[in-house]
Amino acid sequence: MCRVMFVGIILYICVRTKAENFPSLITSNASLAIIIDREYVGDEYENIKADIENYLTYAKRELLKHGGVNHYFYSWTAINVRRDLSAVLSIASCSDTWKLFRSAEDEKLLHMAISETDCPRLPSNKAITIPLIKKGEEMPQLILDLRSAGIYNWKSVVIIYDRTLDRDMTTRVIKSITQQSNLNIKATGISLIKLERNITKYHLNEIMSTIRTKTVGGNFLVIVSHQLVETIMEYAKSLNLVDIKNQWLYIICDSIYNNSDITSYKRLLREGDNVAFVYNTSITSENCRVGKKCHSEEVLEGFMKALDEAIQDEYDIASQVSDEEWEAIRPTKLERRNYLLDRIKKHLARHGTCDNCTFWRMSTGETWGKEYQLANYFKNSEIQSVIEILPVGTWRPSDGPSMNDELFLHVAHGFRGKTLPVVSFHNPPWQILKINESGEVTEYTGLVFDIIKELSNNLNFTFTVEVVNKTVIKNSSVGNNSLEITNIATNSIPTEFIDMIRNKSVAFGACAFTVTEDNKHLINFTSPISIQTYTFLVARPKELSRALLFISPFTGDTWLCLSAAIISMGPILYYIHRFSPVYEYKGISMKGGLSSVQNCIWYMYGALLQQGGMHLPYADSARIIVGSWWLVVLVVATTYCGNLVAFLTFPKIDQPITTIDELIGHKDTVTWSFRRGSFLDMQLKTSTERRFRTLYDDAVKEHNISNLIKQIENGKHVFIDWKMRLQYIMKKQYLETDRCNLALGLDEFFDEQLALIVAQDIPYLPTINAEIKKLHQVGLIQKWLQDYLPKKDRCWKNRHIIEVNNHTVNMDDMQGSFFVLFFGFLVSILLLLLEKLWHKHAVKKKEKIIQPFMS
Repeated sequence: MCRVMFVGIILYICVRTKAENFPSLITSNASLAIIIDREYVGDEYENIKADIENYLTYAKRELLKHGGVNHYFYSWTAINVRRDLSAVLSIASCSDTWKLFRSAEDEKLLHMAISETDCPRLPSNKAITIPLIKKGEEMPQLILDLRSAGIYNWKSVVIIYDRTLDRDMTTRVIKSITQQSNLNIKATGISLIKLERNITKYHLNEIMSTIRTKTVGGNFLVIVSHQLVETIMEYAKSLNLVDIKNQWLYIICDSIYNNSDITSYKRLLREGDNVAFVYNTSITSENCRVGKKCHSEEVLEGFMKALDEAIQDEYDIASQVSDEEWEAIRPTKLERRNYLLDRIKKHLARHGTCDNCTFWRMSTGETWGKEYQLANYFKNSEIQSVIEILPVGTWRPSDGPSMNDELFLHVAHGFRGKTLPVVSFHNPPWQILKINESGEVTEYTGLVFDIIKELSNNLNFTFTVEVVNKTVIKNSSVGNNSLEITNIATNSIPTEFIDMIRNKSVAFGACAFTVTEDNKHLINFTSPISIQTYTFLVARPKELSRALLFISPFTGDTWLCLSAAIISMGPILYYIHRFSPVYEYKGISMKGGLSSVQNCIWYMYGALLQQGGMHLPYADSARIIVGSWWLVVLVVATTYCGNLVAFLTFPKIDQPITTIDELIGHKDTVTWSFRRGSFLDMQLKTSTERRFRTLYDDAVKEHNISNLIKQIENGKHVFIDWKMRLQYIMKKQYLETDRCNLALGLDEFFDEQLALIVAQDIPYLPTINAEIKKLHQVGLIQKWLQDYLPKKDRCWKNRHIIEVNNHTVNMDDMQGSFFVLFFGFLVSILLLLLEKLWHKHAVKKKEKIIQPFMS
């Protein structure tokens, strides 16, 4: 119960506080503070105050039909803003207007300010600012409004002006461009170029030729008479000062309403230009209303009508809900300010008449993509007629700039969604074109189209693809398989491609071609999208036979020495045992055992195999020989076992060919080839390095790679090409045979740059190159290319390392021991046969001998 009461008290306090801070228009009158700064208006103070007082009396009676408004006059700006105020109308200097705005900003008041000229307007979403401008001197305010509204954003600007600006006006224009605004807009660096009254075309060309955009920037503000505009446009274009990066804003102040047609300038616009015009369309009439009285009455009229609509809306809503619900949903002070501000702006735009005689228009050239869109329908001489100058906004002193589009259309929106034609053909992995059963291309993929799609997103265009050489797609062995790479030469650009690029039937070639100097006099290349290196394809090194693995731990010399030691140690043991006198004085019989050379040799052999023997010598001298032999046997057996384990773990591999020098060193047993007419062919032919000259001179005639695979697998041939193309060949061979019989060399040489192709005079090349550079920096191009490359399989792994860690002894390892067993079996059978024959011979010989008869 206590908790419920506590929550209720809190809600009551909140509602009460809200009601006190933001009184409802249907329960209390709105409050308007009218601040007329005496220091600013001077002697006009009493007249202005009386005029406003009289108008308020009229407005309350005739315009405000619902509710009421209380107004309070102040003669200075340094006041404490009351929280119950609804709006403020101020007539003060620029600095005092901004101070008053900041002091009242937290109270969320509607601020209607009438201030002096060349004053930055208050934020348009919070206040209304009307600068008092003398007719004919509005240019500084116009430039300041454009800058404050962010319609142009220049860090530096080159100002070219003529006699249109006098000394005082020039100072004001410079100040409006360079001063740091109250809206946290940074100052702008400027360079001034003044044109004399009777300047000749020669001197104009000489002056403009001294402009260096790398030093002063690429933003130009031209304030000249309409007679000079065409001349400056012509010379700026001839001096390459107008391009896709530079921005030209022409302000024509001497044009009048009856002579304000600027469509004649579009013939001077070219593809890729960023040119805008601000021109004066003011009229001269005795009915033009200006001054503080006009503006104050017009703003108050809009305020009264907006307040009346707000009161009526609040009354309609409040009448449909309870008091408690109304307190919860009624507009906040911020919502009420936004409502009144929106209504006042609409009223001034529709019914405002003060300073309406002063009127400026803004137009800009729509140039990007025009000649590519209509190149198939217009001749080159007629392309300029399709470039348009579009109206993008207006400017009045009362409400400032009113924009319906960007001043520089293409800087903000690129190609503005235009559709550009490109030309391509099937060449995986760069361009992969998928076709349906009827032969129509249904999908465009590959690295090049990934890049073009990213360019279209960043530069705001769509594209259509014109496909040439469709037979390449139909005749492809894999059709839509992205694991196939065609053999189309990338350094040879077809003539039809060059013709389409040069006559601008297409915007650019969506193809990856090799950057060569020979083609640069016809077409141009973008920044490289990929750099391909060359290497060679060889047979993967094979493991040597393991049939004689058991003899591998020792060299042939070691085995010979070991055999000689066994054979020699038997007789040595026999003679030491035979001539030792120990057996005589101890009376030990010398028969059997080690008393024969044959038994001593077998004893030494058995000891070598760590099997020992049945008999041991009694003599110490013979025992020392046997003991020494045992030590030798221990060392030999341990060494053999350790090396045998190592040979089981580390299989022997055939000597591989990994470098160019090794390839040349095997030229007596291995041949090599490469594609004739390729970039590699030209580089090898012109190279002065000896090893590359040898590669070129000793290369055999090129054959189809599919016919060379068997030769490469057998280690008789080597093929030199892109590393990427060889990876495709390896992957294809693995999928067909499920074997890893091919390998790549370690040497990589001759970087071949691949790029898109464009026309020589295309203005968008720097922008395209900048976008490609960004894609390289973030790693997108490398990532996309990896997606199309063959995926790693067991052929990519280092088989030696795997066998070191996980090798299991198999039949290949043990076959040598079975060969020894089989060899021993054959020798024993042979000896058995010899023994049988010898026994048979001995028996027959014995039968022939006549034995004496013994009785």
